[in-house]
Amino acid sequence: MRKTLADGIYLNLIPTKQFKTIRVVIRFIAPLERATATQRSLLASILEANSADYPTQADLAAKLQEMYGASFNIGAFKEGNAHILSVELNLVNDRYLHGEPHLLKTGIDFLRRILFHPHALEGAFDATTFNRERDNMANYLRSIVDDKQSYAAIQLDKLYFDADSDQQVTGYGSLDDLAQIDPASLWDYYQHLLAHDRIEISVLGDIDEAEVVPDFAAFPLEARPLPDVKLFYQQPLVPDVQEQTKKQEIVQSKLDLAYQIEDYFYGPHYYELLVTNGMFGGNPLSLLFANVREKASLAYYASSNIDAFRGLMTVQCGIDAQNKEQVLAIIKDQLHDLQTGHFAAALLQQTQADLINHYNSALDSPRYLTSQAFYKTLVPEAVIDAHTFEKGILQVTAQQVQERAQTIRLQAIYFLEGEAN
Repeated sequence: MRKTLADGIYLNLIPTKQFKTIRVVIRFIAPLERATATQRSLLASILEANSADYPTQADLAAKLQEMYGASFNIGAFKEGNAHILSVELNLVNDRYLHGEPHLLKTGIDFLRRILFHPHALEGAFDATTFNRERDNMANYLRSIVDDKQSYAAIQLDKLYFDADSDQQVTGYGSLDDLAQIDPASLWDYYQHLLAHDRIEISVLGDIDEAEVVPDFAAFPLEARPLPDVKLFYQQPLVPDVQEQTKKQEIVQSKLDLAYQIEDYFYGPHYYELLVTNGMFGGNPLSLLFANVREKASLAYYASSNIDAFRGLMTVQCGIDAQNKEQVLAIIKDQLHDLQTGHFAAALLQQTQADLINHYNSALDSPRYLTSQAFYKTLVPEAVIDAHTFEKGILQVTAQQVQERAQTIRLQAIYFLEGEAN
């Protein structure tokens, strides 16, 4: 059930008796821009740390404990051409408690205090909080280079999206941009966010519309035009594969590949894309896992993933440096086998069963259900019921897998080459 609280502000009620908890998610959506990604990520950390009513982290933790151990977090991430700041609260349904009939109302009031009464004074965030969270974020950004798998994935993004600085930036921003932010400028940006972002509120659980709607309608938010966010990012195909190699003193080299795909989230061929990716490298039954890791014993790990909001498939491998060319050849061969239909019927059937099982398992998660409901607000064609998903997956044929594989085109190769210490 979807309610318009004001132009650009929406409340999505997801009634279910499946869980003994209630999940509330408030998402602020804006165009992905390099200039603001770091601000939004730092905002998430500062708003999560404390507020005017809960000025220390201990105060905030005590309030969550008072709400029967409620969990609360704020994060920021990117999806296609959108950047999303997400506020999440999980509460016990007060119908299972004695003597606490309005826990959801208390939780909504808690979120109101966090969002609209932050720890700030005279047009600037509290300096102590700001400095601590900025330093924590800086330390995290510096530490990424130590996680070689994540580091290689970020470098592949920079290589593949070399013509689009917005897509190059991570969801949490950059050190260079972080250094330019101060408590006052971040406060000013937060006021802009509250006034201009599209806001999607989701509440999942055994809830009463009459009790929930008025509390959110009372939030001090004004109507706003919808931001111009074209969710799906499309990049022109380049004729030559871009390659980059960087050497570091590491034992295990990282080989990451980027492929352009033509299909997007719940587009006409989405189910076929899911099955094709699953067969290629999306699960332990896949061709990459079986042939690169198991049969040839040339990789510590080998898998593929799709980003259905950016038309991107990636392959990630951990290998010994001297095996790079052999691994590239085997990866190419596995994709060629899909493109020419040289794969066992059993692999198709096993992949379909695996996708369906994972989907059904996810339906037991309040987090997954609120996420799927959110994506459906952005992409109305999105499916959130098990029957439709299962039907779509099982209808995928070997011929369709072959056709989808033929649309997958290699565009970039990033190699983090290990060398002896």
